[in-house]
Amino acid sequence: MSVEEKKAVVRARNFYMTKKEQPDGAYYVVEPPHIHLGMTKDKLMMHTFIAMSLLAAVAVLAIGVEVLVHVLVALISVLLVHYAMLFYERSKGLVPTYRTPSSPLVAAMIVALSMPVAAPYEVTVVVAVLTILIFKYAQGKIFGRKYVNPAAAAKALLLVLLSIVELRTGMIFHPHHLRLDLLTASGFSSAVSFFESEPLTAFQSLILWKRHGWIGGASGITVLIVGAISAFWLRLKWRIPLSMLGTMTVLAALTGVLTGGDSLLRIAFHVFTGSVIFMAFFMATEPQTTPMPEKSQYLFGVLLAALTFALELANFLGGSILALVTLNLVTPYLDKIGWKRPYGHKGE
Repeated sequence: MSVEEKKAVVRARNFYMTKKEQPDGAYYVVEPPHIHLGMTKDKLMMHTFIAMSLLAAVAVLAIGVEVLVHVLVALISVLLVHYAMLFYERSKGLVPTYRTPSSPLVAAMIVALSMPVAAPYEVTVVVAVLTILIFKYAQGKIFGRKYVNPAAAAKALLLVLLSIVELRTGMIFHPHHLRLDLLTASGFSSAVSFFESEPLTAFQSLILWKRHGWIGGASGITVLIVGAISAFWLRLKWRIPLSMLGTMTVLAALTGVLTGGDSLLRIAFHVFTGSVIFMAFFMATEPQTTPMPEKSQYLFGVLLAALTFALELANFLGGSILALVTLNLVTPYLDKIGWKRPYGHKGE
């Protein structure tokens, strides 16, 4: 038996030791939880990268070479920061935060796919650098964990900064958005015309390519298929996208009925826009910033949908991003819902 095999036997034996059998009478988790996925964290990240690369490829075919530029800009920006930090940590004798680029690559892809294709490339660079440097490295070092989704927090911060200096690109209260009226049937029709380069029926909007919203949601049906496969393949927190998209569907249909408009078109617009459906599968399921208990995951999805929908009706640019960051901050409290106390223990 090799040395590694002997170590594995010892780890397995220690994992199943009872409290009384432990030398100091304490409980220990020898292996991290992700081992039950049957893959390492790096392998999980690379599989996630592959899944999102399929969405990127579809977006390139649908929209054009601008998408590829956004993806390459985000990847290069993140990798430059990653290897600079890796060099610095090793030169100082520190334990590298990320030994491989797998997790940074996923962050870069999320940044690229969560950008509108019309966004300036320099905005993609800024969001990518903020994501990896501030909200992945610094957030983890300072707080010991991630409280907010790195890409979402970076975009939210940039939106706020741009709003403060009153720049038109990326403002929370964008002049064009403020003129939209989503509370009436006629106003909603005008809004759809504003977002679409050419009129699309509800059915077409679900399947055909859309230039509005995020790059990752160019085809809502494609995201739905890839997201559903990823939820099974990567063991994503499927309860969150299920409850979020379900709630958005109900809210959109109900609004269509109450305003006298086309409920199916409402669903296509509110549920299958790039921001909502992409975020539901690939951002709202981020392990550290979203709840662990099953009940809390359902509640998180419902609240995320309700807040996103309300911000959309209020004409916030980036409403889904603001909603996600807000709910991320509530996650520590949602984690307490559904916690199971170990058998035989009382009190706190």
